[in-house]
Parts: sequence; C-alpha cells; structure tokens
Amino acid sequence: MKLILIGAPGSGKGTQAKYLTEKYHIPQIATGELLRAAVAAQTPLGRQAKTIMDAGQLVPNDLVIGMIRERISRPDADQGFVLDGFPRNIAQAIALDDILDKLGKPIDAVLQFDVDAEMLIQRMVGRLTCISCGALFNLFTQPPAIDDKCDECGSTLHHRADDNEEIIERRLTIFETLTQPLSDHYKHKGILHMVEAHGDVNEVTKRVKSALRGLRPKRTPVKPMLAPVATPDKNTKPKVKHVKIAERQPKLRPRKVIKTLTGNTTVKKLKIKKELPIVVNKKIIKATAKKKIDDAKAAADAKALEAALDKQLKELEKELKQTKAQLKEASVAERALIRAEKVKDAALKKALHAETTKLKKKQK
Repeated sequence: MKLILIGAPGSGKGTQAKYLTEKYHIPQIATGELLRAAVAAQTPLGRQAKTIMDAGQLVPNDLVIGMIRERISRPDADQGFVLDGFPRNIAQAIALDDILDKLGKPIDAVLQFDVDAEMLIQRMVGRLTCISCGALFNLFTQPPAIDDKCDECGSTLHHRADDNEEIIERRLTIFETLTQPLSDHYKHKGILHMVEAHGDVNEVTKRVKSALRGLRPKRTPVKPMLAPVATPDKNTKPKVKHVKIAERQPKLRPRKVIKTLTGNTTVKKLKIKKELPIVVNKKIIKATAKKKIDDAKAAADAKALEAALDKQLKELEKELKQTKAQLKEASVAERALIRAEKVKDAALKKALHAETTKLKKKQK
C-alpha cells in the first residue's frame, strides 16, 4: 500500500503513520527524519542541507526529491510506504508523480487530516516527544504519568523550540498557501480521502480505517510471459534415426579437352559478383548522434548546476559567518548592558539606603 498523509502541523499525521506502518508492514518516510539522517551521516546531500538549514533557509526541492527518490528505491519499500510531510507543494507533487511512474509504484490513496486552527495550536503548544523512542504526549490531551518522563521507556521528554504560538501561526499560514492546493491536485486524480482529525487518537484511527476500507493496492500491468520452452535433460541421450542409404557407384565425368590458345584469340572477362558491406540505417546514425549530443548537454547542465549550487553554498556560508559575528557582537553588547544595569541598580540601592539612614536619624 502506497499512501501519502497531508495536513497542517499537529494534525496527527505522525501518529497515524505509525499505525499504518504496523498494519501494512511498510516503512514510514518523513522528510524531517531523512534530512536529519543525511546530516548525521554527512552524505553530500546532507552536507548541503545542513549548510542551508543552519542559515535558516528552506531546503530546496531538488535536495528533498533526491532523498525521497533514493529512499523509495530501497527494497523495504517494494510493498509500499507511507509518506509523512511530503510533498509540501505542487512542484514536489508533480516530481513525485514522475518518479513513481518511472518506478511503477503509483499512489493508492492520499489522506488529508482536517482540524480546526485552535485545536492545532493547543496540540502543538502542549506536544512532548520522547528523545529515545519517539513516543508522543500532550500536556492537555494525553499527559505523561510522570512529568518530563516517557511512559514507554522512561527517557526524558522534549518540547520543540518551534512549538510556540507565534511560530505555529506562521507555519499554519505557510501550510494554507503552499500545501493546501495539494488537495485539489489529488482530488483531480481521484485518490483524495478527507479524514476528520478531531477527537482522541482511537477515534481518528477508526476514521482512517473507514477511509481505506475496500482499497486494494494498485499494480502496474505485467507483460504476458511466453510459454516456457522445455530444456532437454543432460542425462538422456538424443534419439538417432538410422537411414539406410543404397550404395552408389561414383559417376565418372569425362575429362575436358584443354585447347591451347594461339594466334589472335580473344578471352572474355569473367563477371565477378562482389558482396557489398552492410549499410547502417540512417535513422540509427541520427539517433546515436542525437543521444551523444543529449548526453553531452545533460553532463554540461549537471556541471553548471553543481557549480551554481557550490556558489550558492559559499554565499550561504559567508552569510552564516556574518550572522554569527553579528550575534556575537550583540551578545557582548547585551552582557555589557546587563553589567551596567547591575552597577546602576547597586548605586541606586546604596543611595536609597543612605537616604533612609538620614531620615531615621532626623526622626530620632
């Protein structure tokens, strides 16, 4: 089963993705985890993505699509997969359709999780994630038994820094402008299923089951196989038919009389038929030449793209260094300001104490 889960941040995609992976025994593919794994492994794509993310920029579509293509091609995704958080826009959706068509793995269904904005903010503000096992909790709807401790493995629970109201509202705005049009794209393809994602996890899981009930994985057409040809057994000897041939006496031909040529005798030239070499089809020549030109152009484009990416990465690294330097200067200035405030507060306290002492003396 090949599924895509789309929905706003906090709509419950990750929780339902884990249920689907266990039900169909297929991997969950999340772009965030792929990026983190690539960065940790220091792959070429991971290094590029890290530089861009450190600069606070969005990872380009080319890098994300390359990671998705490599992940879907692995053997454990032959029977299907659950895409969580990808695609995020129409460009990524079209690129994904092209990849899956070439691999012969069309999408079976797209589940869109629909939740109110207030509910989403509540879910994300109270969301807690286990650092070790990845279990999810919520301070409002599903709190852990012990504060900051995972019920599953006992490890520390983590609250994401970007789970605050200001950033959440910004992420919801980005979702509405970029990701929401995906529903129209997949609705046109006839594979979109809307899932009401309010309520507890079990209620949403029941709605997911209802949406997928009766759905069968799509299969690519298989070419008819030719009937197998029986191979002869090596141990059995082939039957030999014996044909009796009547003995014949060899037929003697009369010896030709060779006449010597004398005088003005003309000799006719023999016509020898020459075999011409096989001529290669012109279409094949043109196709071969065109392929070489296309390959050279593709190599040149790839080289130019690589050079452009390198240039962009260098610019990003330069900007990152400048930003770090500015942050350092701001930090130094902030510390100096804090020290000045402390000195000022101490002086004010000292002056206040002196005034208080004078007043007490006067009163006496």
